[in-house]
Amino acid sequence: MITSVDTNALLALLYDDDYTDKSETELRRAYRDGRVVITSIVYAELSADGHFDSTSELDQFLEDFSIQVTEPSQEALFQAGEGFQRYSTRRPDGLQCPSCGAKQTVQCEECSEDLAPRQHIAADFIIGGHATVDCDALVSFDTAFYETYFPSLTIYPESSAHD
Repeated sequence: MITSVDTNALLALLYDDDYTDKSETELRRAYRDGRVVITSIVYAELSADGHFDSTSELDQFLEDFSIQVTEPSQEALFQAGEGFQRYSTRRPDGLQCPSCGAKQTVQCEECSEDLAPRQHIAADFIIGGHATVDCDALVSFDTAFYETYFPSLTIYPESSAHD
């Protein structure tokens, strides 16, 4: 079994947050069941976090958890692109107030185009595509997102409620 790991599960280990214990448990389970991997996207996101001062520090962290860096297949990248396209067409225009639900349009000061919120980027879809096509499961705390765009993906920790 090959288990891919999302950036948020590794950041939980680095920052000892509310997901730290769940992340440790799932990584131990994944290691017992087979290989544990991340994509180069997750590697880049970890390096962008600022926690590591060098590639050797990040590499040592990954080695300590027996995590290998793998590249997504072309099929995984294609599925990622399809998912991102669905997301882009579903994304609403403008902004919505989380309190009252009122929708507003905000225009760019430079070109007057309507601005739309960006909650997920293509990298999130590459992580999901890689886990779906090239792996057997994903450790992530973004369950609702991955269930929506990669419904066949097994996500750990298993949860009946969306985090």
